[in-house]
Amino acid sequence: MKILKSHNFDAINCRLEWNDFDALLRTKETLSERKDVLPFFKKRQDLSILICSYIPNIKKPDVFAHEFQINGDFVADLIIGDSRTHNYLLVEFEDGRPDSIFMHKRNKATPEWSPRFEAAFSQLVDWLWKLEDMRSTSDFHNTFGSRRAKFQGLIVIGKDMRFSSQEIDRLNWRNDRIIVDSTAISCVSFNKLREDCDYWLNNYYGV
Repeated sequence: MKILKSHNFDAINCRLEWNDFDALLRTKETLSERKDVLPFFKKRQDLSILICSYIPNIKKPDVFAHEFQINGDFVADLIIGDSRTHNYLLVEFEDGRPDSIFMHKRNKATPEWSPRFEAAFSQLVDWLWKLEDMRSTSDFHNTFGSRRAKFQGLIVIGKDMRFSSQEIDRLNWRNDRIIVDSTAISCVSFNKLREDCDYWLNNYYGV
């Protein structure tokens, strides 16, 4: 298992990285996971760490890793954690497109969940399964500080999506109701991530 890197969050620098994120979303019509998203966040540690603000139990994030190898083929795009409370967020980045979550098919009024979104959700399920399978090992304890460490999952996917009220309700219901082994898996768009990070920086850190 890859070692988590210690980091002291710098809000002022994070605002500069948010400015880069804002520019990326404004200048790129769509985002490629491999070409745009992953390289962008790898270079911006403070903005990466700010994403954990979705998880209230992470009081003071102080460790993180990009491309965190859980075991074998299981690699999380990003993990952020609080080494004192032993709470961690697993992040799966996907592409940023209008049809990243819902896809309209001919002769069907109700759009279907996209294969990309379903694959991302399944990846997070596999990560959680493997972490649970490794919970009793010394490697798990050495990495997360406790065999009772807790995890949540987040999928960041989609850009400039214009959902109907029904589609919004479907996504919100899935975020709120589907729990995997007592673990929540949520989903936000890149637009929503930009908006939320801006709010946190303004209201929590005053920058």
